[in-house]
Amino acid sequence: MKNHTLSLALFICFSGSVYSQNEENPWLFEFGINSVNAEESDKTGYKLPTLSLSRYIFNNFSVGINYSENDVNVSNEDLYYYSLDGIIKYNIPGESKFLGMDTNPYLYAGYGLSNFGESDVSFASKNTSYGPSFGAGIDFQISKNIALNTGISYKALDEKNAYSNLQHVVGIKFNFGKGDSDGDGVPDKKDYCPDLPGLSELNGCPDSDGDGISDQKDQCPDKAGLNSMGGCPDSDGDGFSDLTDPCPNKAGLNGAPCPDSDGDGINDNLDNCPNIAGPKSNGGCKLADIDNDGIPNINDNCPSEAGEKELGGCPKLPVSLSNFLNNYSEFFFDFDSYELNKAQKLNISDLSKILDKYDYVKVNIDGHASSEGESDYNMQLSKNRSNAIRDNLIENGVQDSRLNTRAYGEDKPDYPNIPLSERKKNRRVILSINMDL
Repeated sequence: MKNHTLSLALFICFSGSVYSQNEENPWLFEFGINSVNAEESDKTGYKLPTLSLSRYIFNNFSVGINYSENDVNVSNEDLYYYSLDGIIKYNIPGESKFLGMDTNPYLYAGYGLSNFGESDVSFASKNTSYGPSFGAGIDFQISKNIALNTGISYKALDEKNAYSNLQHVVGIKFNFGKGDSDGDGVPDKKDYCPDLPGLSELNGCPDSDGDGISDQKDQCPDKAGLNSMGGCPDSDGDGFSDLTDPCPNKAGLNGAPCPDSDGDGINDNLDNCPNIAGPKSNGGCKLADIDNDGIPNINDNCPSEAGEKELGGCPKLPVSLSNFLNNYSEFFFDFDSYELNKAQKLNISDLSKILDKYDYVKVNIDGHASSEGESDYNMQLSKNRSNAIRDNLIENGVQDSRLNTRAYGEDKPDYPNIPLSERKKNRRVILSINMDL
């Protein structure tokens, strides 16, 4: 009875199942050994064979037959025993493990014949009795289709030459049929994903995101998407799936996956400054412009002075030239002379250096004379004075085409004729910038 008690304890402690007969694996065959403990018996032992064959019907129920043979000693008499029963079995659903193996408990009830005493199998033997049986057991799954089994049953017999008995069975079971490894109701032969429970309409494959596309074919199995995009979504609706769209939340334009927010011709995904227009050569970012005149330093001939685009970024009147003219725009000459003194020549040299930097600047050189003498003579004198300044500038490298000489004689005096100290200031040359570019 110790073995039977152990079987019942195992059954109670490890009930639960993840694997059992089903419509795809309907057949189960068992081969094992058994022991029989009959009423009034004083000795029992394990012997071969115990054979069982069952077939799944529905809802965890199956039907089958059990056959067992053994030797039983009753009242010091050795008797040959065999039994043949038809059974109805119920696999208990649930999940558990024992020593790393999945377990599958079951209950069954049956009815059949038992024989004590004769080795001749005969339904009409005087030692043959009929009665019900009840049992329970547990399978320990060691592979997909093979399980170890232990079970116990009680058979009630009240006929002459028959003994009610407990039977303990230990054996190995083989499950076979069409095969459905993942238990999703789709046979392995038709299941495109035999190891993953799935949907019959998707040939047994799962659809994790519920978009109607099996995970096997879904490029984005965790996000519901469109079949036309391999199962991926298109969040911004621009015709590019999120999987390949570098800007998945911003719709692109003109067949591009990304917009061009700053309109510089560079898509936002490639633009280092997507909200500020800039050239491609600078990664889409605005070029440095120290003087803020809209002309980048790289193209600005005068990067530190705000200027005009048509002048290469330089001003019409550069600050350095303006400062020079504020101090040296008038060159004064002696009576009846157009000779330049040393200081004037130094100033002209400084002016030439400034003009060399701003090669677009043109200069007006206007000669004047005081009112002494004939007007024709004074006109020529004023012209000579203008030419003296021009020639000196040319000697210092300024192109003649940039110099506009004019003579006014005594016609445009800026100072009165009386006294002499004022009148002599009209013997001069005035420099100005020609603003007609």
